[in-house]
Amino acid sequence: MGLRPSHYPYIFEHKPEINWFEIISENYMDTDGRPVRMLEKILADYPVVMHGVSLSVGTVDPLNSEYLQKLKKLASWVNPPWISDHLCWTGTAHKNTHDLLPVPYTEEALKHIVSRIKQVQDVLERPIVLENPSTYLEFTCSTMSEWEFIARMAEESGCGLLLDVNNIYVSCYNHRWDPKTYIDALPLDRVAQIHLAGHTNKGTHIIDTHDDYVIDEVWSLYRYVISKAGEISTMVEWDDKIPDFPVVLAEVEKARKWAIASEGPVPIPTFKSFRDNIRPSERLTPLSDEMEDMQNAILEGDGELMHPDERIIPKPDFSPQDQIQAYINGYRYRLFDIVAMDYDALKDYLGTKKFNVLIDEFIEATPSTHFNVARYNRKFPEWVKQHADPFAYELSILETELTRIADETETQALIPEDFAGLDPEKFMDLKLKPREALKLFAFSYPVNEYYQRFLDEENPAAPQKRPSFLAIYRHEDQLWRLDLEEREYMILSSLFAGVPVGEALAAALPEDGEDEDLMADVQGWFGKWMHNGLLAKAA
Repeated sequence: MGLRPSHYPYIFEHKPEINWFEIISENYMDTDGRPVRMLEKILADYPVVMHGVSLSVGTVDPLNSEYLQKLKKLASWVNPPWISDHLCWTGTAHKNTHDLLPVPYTEEALKHIVSRIKQVQDVLERPIVLENPSTYLEFTCSTMSEWEFIARMAEESGCGLLLDVNNIYVSCYNHRWDPKTYIDALPLDRVAQIHLAGHTNKGTHIIDTHDDYVIDEVWSLYRYVISKAGEISTMVEWDDKIPDFPVVLAEVEKARKWAIASEGPVPIPTFKSFRDNIRPSERLTPLSDEMEDMQNAILEGDGELMHPDERIIPKPDFSPQDQIQAYINGYRYRLFDIVAMDYDALKDYLGTKKFNVLIDEFIEATPSTHFNVARYNRKFPEWVKQHADPFAYELSILETELTRIADETETQALIPEDFAGLDPEKFMDLKLKPREALKLFAFSYPVNEYYQRFLDEENPAAPQKRPSFLAIYRHEDQLWRLDLEEREYMILSSLFAGVPVGEALAAALPEDGEDEDLMADVQGWFGKWMHNGLLAKAA
């Protein structure tokens, strides 16, 4: 089964009989927060395989060395039986659409991708496994079928295959291919894993959404594959509208039953071909041009930038313009959901209509540039600053940092025993450091007060301008918000900037250097900081 965070509590409590879990590699490569600790608990009881979405093996950009090194580091810890990704590209020119974009099936693309696979395998020091894509358009410049391309890719690169049976059905439906021809042409001995999933049928085409049950036709294709290839490790993907664990588990049990009942004739779904009316283009477009034009169309929201009548094979009731529009819409829906999910309080403050327009305009103006889509939100507060009022900007900062700090390293907290035997003079010379998962804020508005009232469902009104000071931090994977007094914030800021304790306290004193009330406050503040674990134990 695909490992999803919403299922952690059930898994840890019930220890279900699952043979293995699959993780999305990127969710664990770029974090030192809760996902890593949850995965550590899973690894104690289950084998885990790694499945990526950002390798972008087909792009004409150089391989992302940062990505590969993080992937290799994760693999050295997880020790998966295999590492998989997709036959696709996700972007060019350091931009990322966070989509599994199709490649043209040409000799140029095949040579390029085979070379890239070999480079990846050399870095990872192991073969990789690549998944057949689900696609919504075909390039007129393609000179071979998808199944021929995949078979040759596996043979010439030495990679394994992840056979997504749902993707076969989706692509065959969209392009009127024959599923049996597709499956029979593949080197099934190279298949390390099978994917099963649900999808959304739009009538003229299918979108691979992974948000529903596996349909009967896909089960039939699965049974046909098993009847030809024998037992293959199989998993169920359910990535959106994720139901309770037992619902997905029932789909896994269904796969087990279909695999057992693999003998005898198997009915295969067929689609009426319209190939007689299609004449592939005689003009062979360079791979780099195909990708640049497709990406420009997606980012600019203008399908004509891809020259669809020249580049895309038309389908009945699904024009070339509509085909590229499926990718244009998918890009925007995906980024919109990623941003919107982290700003509930901001949405409540601005109102749904204004909030949605703000995100839509942000997406149009701001391409993603990192393989981890979760980082996209970090650019959002600056956009809010330029296009909304000052309080909205500060509220967006708080909600952004609450998501960011969840990924920071959990450092060990300083405890009173660490001060044992330390005389006052040496204490004043100490340089105290914050824990990694901690950040201080000086706001012009009572941001945390408003945020708490929102969480308490009090429908807060827009606040009046009033300075406020706040620490947010993570302790044992729980996020905390701690209001601070102004001078308390000043002292902590000085300490965290590397100023010794004595100098930090002196800087907070009035010019005459005397303030008995301050020293009493400092004692209380230190007690609060220690109790809440704001300070880091010395290395």
